[in-house]
Amino acid sequence: MLFRNQQDILNMIGSFKNQDPSIIITNIVNEAANQGNPIMQNLAELIKQGDTKQIEQVVRNIAKERGLDYDKEFKAFRQIFKL
Repeated sequence: MLFRNQQDILNMIGSFKNQDPSIIITNIVNEAANQGNPIMQNLAELIKQGDTKQIEQVVRNIAKERGLDYDKEFKAFRQIFKL
């Protein structure tokens, strides 16, 4: 599944409200990694290792590169899943 923009991702995530968010995100990352995305391949490996600090740093860097506020986006993510 390819996402055209951030809204596509949010719509897809929103459709899984009753599912475990960690499984959903892991599946998304693994799918992107399988498509040859080197950043997602690294992220998938970090997920397997359980390196939460490095995962957060990678995601913060991605958000920064895209001009997004990590804290604001993470808050919205938590609200979607009622975490």
